[in-house]
Order: sequence, then C-alpha cells, then structure tokens
Amino acid sequence: MTRGFFRLLAANPVVLVLVGLVVLFSLLYPQRFLTSLNLTTILKQFVTLTLFALGPSMVVVMGSLDLSYVGIWMLGGILVWLLTPSLGLGAILIFPLLGLGTGFLVGVVHAKGKIPSFILTLCLLVVYWGLTAILSGGYSRAVKGYEFITAPLIPYIPTAFLWSLPLIAASVYLMERTKVGLYLYAIGSNEEGAQLAGIPVTRYKVIAFTLSGLFTGIGTIILFQHLGGSVPVELNLKNVVWPLVAIVLGGTPLVGGSGGPQRTLLGALTFSVFYRGLYLSLLHPEILQLLVGILLIVSIIVSARGIRGVEIT
Repeated sequence: MTRGFFRLLAANPVVLVLVGLVVLFSLLYPQRFLTSLNLTTILKQFVTLTLFALGPSMVVVMGSLDLSYVGIWMLGGILVWLLTPSLGLGAILIFPLLGLGTGFLVGVVHAKGKIPSFILTLCLLVVYWGLTAILSGGYSRAVKGYEFITAPLIPYIPTAFLWSLPLIAASVYLMERTKVGLYLYAIGSNEEGAQLAGIPVTRYKVIAFTLSGLFTGIGTIILFQHLGGSVPVELNLKNVVWPLVAIVLGGTPLVGGSGGPQRTLLGALTFSVFYRGLYLSLLHPEILQLLVGILLIVSIIVSARGIRGVEIT
C-alpha cells in the first residue's frame, strides 16, 4: 500500500506541488483561501482549463501540438449566434461539428503534408479569429437560450463541472484502455519504431487530431455558457497559453510518449490553485502574467529532462 502510494507520487510529482500549494496558501491566507467562494472559483477555472486542454492532450502524447481550441470556441460561438434564429437550440451542435471538421482537416494536412502542427494550428487559430471578427461585425455577440446548460444543480459545485465528468471519463478511457491510446503513446515514444512495428502512423495521426477537435467541440458546448454565453472578437493570449500550461504542468512532455488527459486534470487543478493563491496575494495583474509565463517555461524544462534530442513535429 505504502509502496504503491510512493510509486504514484513518483509517477505524478505534480501531486506534491499541488499539496504544497494548498498548504502554503492556507497558511498565508487562512481567512480567504479555504472558503467556499474561493474553492468554487478554483473549480470553475479547473473546468475551463480542462475542457480546453482535454482534446489537445491526446495530440501532445504523440509529440504534436493542437492550438486550434480557442479558434473553435470563437468561430463556433459566432456561428451559433448566426444560426440560432433559424435552427433554435440545435445550433449549439455546430461546436462538435466544427471541432470534428477542424481536427480532421488539420490531421490530414499535418500527416500527409508533413506540415509542423504548431505552425499549422496557430495559423488556423488566427484564421478562425479573423472570420469571427468579420462575421460578428467587430462586436462581441451575446447568445440567449442556453442558460439551462449551467443552471445551478448542487450548491457550490459548478454545473459545468458535472457536465464535464463524462467527457473526462471518456478521454481517459480512450487513452488508457483502447488501441487508439496505445498507438498514440507508441508514436510519441518512437515514430519510426511504431512505423516498423506495423502501426499505420499517418492514419492514427489523423485520428488523434480528429479526436482532439471532437472533444474540444463537445467540451465547448459546456464552455460556451460557462464563459458567459457571448462570443469574444478579440483573441486573448491567456486562453491559448493557460491550457498549454495545464498540459505540461500535469506531466505530459511536449515531445510526447507519456502523460495524457489524466495528467492534464492534475495540471489544470494545480494551475488553478496556483493562480488563485497568487490572486489572493493582490499582486498586480501584469506580475501574475509574468509568473504564469515563468511557470510554463519551468514546466517545459522539467518535463523535457531526460528526453533531449527528440524532435517536435
């Protein structure tokens, strides 16, 4: 039992960081940190990070990157705004359809065209941002009718968190219990070796990006109302960077081969506790952003230890 516990800590060192942060901030701010209001806020931030990062975690496992999640949220949101008058509440399904199509397109171009996924998805994000600005006329658009998605069910527990549980379970099961997950880990560990072992690498790369887009799209149905039910027209860099921090901080190296959605959960929770603790310290917002950037750099350096020489594609 004890040996298993220490083995778990060795495999997930971020747990120690999480416990340390909770103890530290509880001692520093005993009247504010362990309050129901602050814990609920941490859970809300955890949900946001998790739903953005869950799908891309599968792509990072095989050594690639998918930064299209914010673009799917923005462009999907403005399409929902345009389609709701004619399709009613069914317009919300545009999110998973857009995510599925985006993931498949990115997967095909990346795998068959040998285009680096980081540049490809970053460019796509900018394109989606531009389309959102054009279709919205340059104004943020509020969409009504979907408030029931996040209507309170249990006191202090965000309903978005309850909705996210099936999606979290499905992603972990997919990566831990199916052939798809096994092959993605194999590709991330040694792509050439996976090819020689008979794994159809190109096909599974397309599958990984398609799943990433689909999970992002389904999660965005929840996120859309969780984040206010409006469509932003300005690209906020923190929405792109913070989920990436959650992935890396949780223990999924950007070069792939290990980690996955289950570790992203730990990373998202640790980051949420870290950020809320700093927030309570009343530091200047620019200082908070600086510390988040430093946290990302440190996480990348730590996660890259022992796997130098592997190339991100």
